[in-house]
Amino acid sequence: MPVKKVIKLSTKPAKFGEIADELSADMFVSSVPVQHSHSYYEDEDLGLYIGVWDTTDMVEKSAPYACDEFMTIIEGSVEIKETKTGNIKTVLAGESFVIPKGYDCQWRQQGYLRKFYVISEHPHETIPEQPAINSIVYINDNPDHPFKNTRDGYCKKELYVDHQQRFSAGIWQSGALNTELLPYPDNEFLVVTQGTLRCRDHHGNEQIFKQGDVLFIPQGSLCAWSVDKSVTLTYCKIKAFLKDNNTA
Repeated sequence: MPVKKVIKLSTKPAKFGEIADELSADMFVSSVPVQHSHSYYEDEDLGLYIGVWDTTDMVEKSAPYACDEFMTIIEGSVEIKETKTGNIKTVLAGESFVIPKGYDCQWRQQGYLRKFYVISEHPHETIPEQPAINSIVYINDNPDHPFKNTRDGYCKKELYVDHQQRFSAGIWQSGALNTELLPYPDNEFLVVTQGTLRCRDHHGNEQIFKQGDVLFIPQGSLCAWSVDKSVTLTYCKIKAFLKDNNTA
């Protein structure tokens, strides 16, 4: 049973890089790289995996992406090439993006790269014939996508949502707030991009998250939140249900 508590992620966890991942040469059109993974959270029933990953330079084989994946680049950069059109988009250190499940693309990279990852690969979901969006999706404060007010009084821009409306990503903003101690409604990965966020658990323990900090809240975690002035968060949310029966 996955632990139900707020988890703060490190860009380089203890002992990270000591044991290399096992890789197969048929995954690449380049030579086989050296990669390492550190898992912070796994829920096999949901197909949800949270962690840190790194790799030396590589070029993967083109294929439809097997999962919805949210990533924040810690170090390095990557090019994602669309197989059908040859269009290339570059993601740099400090940027977050989503590769939609079913997007036919190729990962192309020179030099070292390290990233945070959120993988959603629900065991009852098949790879769709067409991705929800036929492109990678940058999760940044693009003025072409305005913020919308939410029912609970906050501001949000949802930049990606999958076919089942189960996996989503975007940006969330709030002014000063204080919430009650309640079970967290969804699984959510957060990057603090502005301000300070305080979290108190049911034991009274407090964690403080500042600009640049990364955290994950498993669904059902008991926590209360407070913000003194304002906060801006990049988020990736994973609900524990499917919208319809379009499953394997």
